[in-house]
Amino acid sequence: MGRECASKREALEELSDILGDRISTSNEVLKLYSRDYWPLALMKEAHGEELPRPLAVVWPNSTEEVAKIIKVLNKYRIPFVPYAGGSGVTGGTMCGGCIVIDIKKMNRIVNFSEEDAIIVVEAGILLRKLEEFLNSRGFTLRHIPQSYPEAVIGGLVATMSTGQFSTKYGGIEDLVLDIEAVAPDGGIIPFRRNTVPRAATGPDLKRILIGSEGQLGVITKVILRIFPLPKYTWKMAYAFPSFASGLKAMREVMLAGATPAVARIYDKDDSAARFHDARDLLILIVEEIDEGILEAKISAIEAIVKRHGGVDAEEEYVDKWLKTRFDVISELKKLVIPLNLWFETIETSALWSKLPNLYEEFKKKVREVEGVHAVLAHASHFYTTGACIYFTLTYEASEEVYWRMWEKAVEVILKNGATISHHHGIGLLRAKWTKEELGETVNYLRRVKRSLDPENLSNSDKWLG
Repeated sequence: MGRECASKREALEELSDILGDRISTSNEVLKLYSRDYWPLALMKEAHGEELPRPLAVVWPNSTEEVAKIIKVLNKYRIPFVPYAGGSGVTGGTMCGGCIVIDIKKMNRIVNFSEEDAIIVVEAGILLRKLEEFLNSRGFTLRHIPQSYPEAVIGGLVATMSTGQFSTKYGGIEDLVLDIEAVAPDGGIIPFRRNTVPRAATGPDLKRILIGSEGQLGVITKVILRIFPLPKYTWKMAYAFPSFASGLKAMREVMLAGATPAVARIYDKDDSAARFHDARDLLILIVEEIDEGILEAKISAIEAIVKRHGGVDAEEEYVDKWLKTRFDVISELKKLVIPLNLWFETIETSALWSKLPNLYEEFKKKVREVEGVHAVLAHASHFYTTGACIYFTLTYEASEEVYWRMWEKAVEVILKNGATISHHHGIGLLRAKWTKEELGETVNYLRRVKRSLDPENLSNSDKWLG
């Protein structure tokens, strides 16, 4: 124990030599970095439970400093966790006794090319700052997740984020052209020699960093594709006879190529809570740079909606959603905490043929779990092959109830051919079920982890480690 403490002191001294005052071991800072927004961690903290704390937090200024930090940590065999916005909801950054590498000081725009429609950024840049920069020049990334106000590009890539406009523009994996990173041994994995739209020069090693949740190294720079700001926008809401009929309509819309930027189907329970209207509501935003394309999409959508029993609702539902879309969880907390309830969100996706049964069985079976009070649902993030369903749950503020609820939820999800995570990732929350979904693939991924991280230091206590 004495030698271990001495090693930690020596490591912190070496890090201080590299970083100066950009390192902290203060209790206030360590508490701040002891969790993300995982509802279970928030509940434990609210109940006065002490969460595991890091050994220190460091703020590098460059890729080269990240490499130096990681080499020191390898020397002393001290685990580390990359940290970006801290807005995850699965405990993905939580650790005890590790070094947290917060990349937010690495926030420069390296290059912007209007002609090529790309931008090169350091991974610590705030998404909203990047979007403001692009908007001022007539462009957009159009990646707008729930965490938009505090999200950071490196974290979005590491967690395979998707955003509210993904139906048209895709998830973060569709926007990334290239990645620079520091491997778990401190080596720098550079950009390819030339930035190109697509390359078949062998398998792309860096693609496995997308969704790796910091387990395979630290992302330091990203090259992203961008889009011209849309000139024309159409908003509309429709009420359907059922949630299933709304899904059928959206399937036809997607296969017809009338792709909206935003589509969200709220079931009666969710609509009642959010809009005070207990109907199955579809809200749509279509946006284009060409007015003719916009009008063609509107015409196709209106005809499809009518065939599936949809009727016009108020456009104000879309405006209300736009106004409150980043406040849902904070508003929910205000409602449930005084009642000794807590909240959780569970997002999944499935093929069109699986979605109706998945929705019905989840609502029924998870609601039957003792201690669960409400199960709301909406469908979003649509594809030609299926969609995401996002469940919002309230339950008694008890860890025992929490895990019973999750056990039943995962049972229903896997039974109905869906995934245990559409865009929130794995973290600590879903680690125990990952092999149930991935099977032997997990063992091959762990081989990759061992190859890149033989000392098992990079976010080591998560599912790959």
